[in-house]
Amino acid sequence: MLIALVHRDLHAVARGGVCTLYLDLADALVRAGHRVVLITQDTPHPVRPAPGVDVYTLPRTDDLTAHRQAVAHRLAELRPDVAECSTWEAELLDYLRAPGRAPVLVRGDLSAATMRATSLVNDERALCGAADAVVAVSEFAAADLATAYGIPRPTVVANGVDRARFTPAGHRRPASGWQVDLDPAGRVTRRRPLTDPLDTDPCWAGYLAPTDDLPRLVWVGKFTQMKGFDRLQRIAARLAGRARLLIVLGHGQVHYPVALSPEVLICQDLNRDDMPAVYRGADFLLSTSRWEGYGLAIAEALACGTPALLPADLAVATELITDRVTGARWADEQHLLDLLADRPALTGALADRYTWAANAAATVAVYERLVHGRGR
Repeated sequence: MLIALVHRDLHAVARGGVCTLYLDLADALVRAGHRVVLITQDTPHPVRPAPGVDVYTLPRTDDLTAHRQAVAHRLAELRPDVAECSTWEAELLDYLRAPGRAPVLVRGDLSAATMRATSLVNDERALCGAADAVVAVSEFAAADLATAYGIPRPTVVANGVDRARFTPAGHRRPASGWQVDLDPAGRVTRRRPLTDPLDTDPCWAGYLAPTDDLPRLVWVGKFTQMKGFDRLQRIAARLAGRARLLIVLGHGQVHYPVALSPEVLICQDLNRDDMPAVYRGADFLLSTSRWEGYGLAIAEALACGTPALLPADLAVATELITDRVTGARWADEQHLLDLLADRPALTGALADRYTWAANAAATVAVYERLVHGRGR
């Protein structure tokens, strides 16, 4: 089967959950005997595909109408057996209207409606309504999409984690990426490679080889309301003398001013192979997210043996952690500080079902139903 996976932000550096999903799913599909084409946009960090995976790169543009038309044109040339995209930005919307198209699967994260991305809601609703099948990355995402768009509740095909890469054993010091300084608007004003000796920086030395008993926290995300960056700023201001905090910063729009103390470490653009080191070097993964469709960083940290501290109002938390065993849920900022002071005995672990092999097998089963004319 020739499978086309479409996502305009596929990069070799760590860059979001959908990027990780399609790169790892592509590898798993090839191992299962299929051919895969990835369709993305131009990037400074191009993907280095594994054998059996081809990458087609389109010009970078923020004009989604032009991008969707370019995707439809390329797919008409490639003639895949099945095509897939995520709900975000409705990249296959034009292709769905093309004569003679292949069956289309849409993989749903939480809805643009829930994320208050109002400019994307109508197209996302149209995409979900026209697709031959919709699957969701979690039980929460399935319920959210059904409620937001009035579609049948999608089948859940949970995302995976690369269990060979994300393990408790291994190196704990990143060898790629940049340490960055930010101005109040969230712009990078200074950066230096993490390959420089980090022990000369007192903040990094205290994080990597602590001489005190302060817990080490890692936060992974973007400057968005979804990730609760405003919550993080309030918490970070109260962590001085209580914990050491490392932020692994993603790329995204800045929604509010940035105010973090100099003791907060910030890094960016790590290679995918270095993300396990970041998780292993922390005592806890800290999440401040309001919503997560799946929570990839949470799952990766758990697979590395690092327990997760999650907001009590994060719906997907109950799918990923066992409270007070593999992680803990905090109700408010003071509750989180109390947890850090108590240092509960938690051990991160991720359920065995979260693998890319399981994801690929369930995905192929949906593809085969579509190819043989049994859509939803």
